[in-house]
Amino acid sequence: MDKALDGAWLKNSAIANNIANVNTPKYKKETVHFEDVLKNEINKNSSFNLAKTDSKHMDVGDVSEMKIEEINNTSYRVDDNNVDIDEENAELAKNTLYYNTIVNELSGQFSRLKTAMKISK
Repeated sequence: MDKALDGAWLKNSAIANNIANVNTPKYKKETVHFEDVLKNEINKNSSFNLAKTDSKHMDVGDVSEMKIEEINNTSYRVDDNNVDIDEENAELAKNTLYYNTIVNELSGQFSRLKTAMKISK
C-alpha cells in the first residue's frame, strides 16, 4: 500500500504540472504508469504478500520503475502543447479517488491493529 500511495502521489504531481501548463506553448504532457508497474510486480510473484516471508515475495525496492514520463509524440494545438484540460481534470478526479481509497484501507488496517493490541492486554 505504501508504494501504491507513492505512485498515486507521483501521478498527482504530474497531473498538477499538466494543469498548470495547459497554456504553455510547446509544453508536453507528463504521466505516470505506476499501476502497470505494481501489476507487473504482483504478477511476478503468484504468492504476493505484503509481509516478505518468502524469497519469492516482492521487495520494497522492486517498484523503482515509477517515474514521471513526458509524452512527446502528440500535439493537440498549433503551439505544440498536448495537454487536454478535460482529460487532466478527469484523471485528477480518478487519481484522487484511488489515493483516498488506499488511505482509507490503510487507516482501517491501523484501526484493526489498535483494536487487536487492546484486546491482547
